[in-house]
Amino acid sequence: MPFAKTLSQAAACLACEMVGGAQRLRESALAFAKMRMQFGRPIASFQSMKHKQADMLLEVELAKSAAYYAAAAAADDDLELPAIASLAKAAASDTYLQTALHTIQIHGGIGFTWDNDTHLWFKRAKSSEVFLGDSTFHREQMMRVWGQQ
Repeated sequence: MPFAKTLSQAAACLACEMVGGAQRLRESALAFAKMRMQFGRPIASFQSMKHKQADMLLEVELAKSAAYYAAAAAADDDLELPAIASLAKAAASDTYLQTALHTIQIHGGIGFTWDNDTHLWFKRAKSSEVFLGDSTFHREQMMRVWGQQ
């Protein structure tokens, strides 16, 4: 089972990378919202923007906790690593893509042009989503592993 262990370690590492990307996107969206003026005030002051920012913060922090837990499980050679890594990969996949979509929406028209790097982050989120298995695959694997115990 060395190959399965390597795949679990890779999923944990990918989850950490994806969480870092989601964090960067969230920070970018917040900085842009504070800078962009509409109706004489920053768009960050609008209630809908505050809700979106709060949702992104919550999702990123939850995925970050799962990714850190998976990294610690990989470092400690935890026997539950396959399930923990799958949990982290599923959470990071969903969070990264959703944060990328929100960031593009916050940036408006410029969010998907060559004048802004947000579209590159979105493409990375989309490709990482399916690399080593999508979130549905990892949720099924997690349930399969924990269901055997």
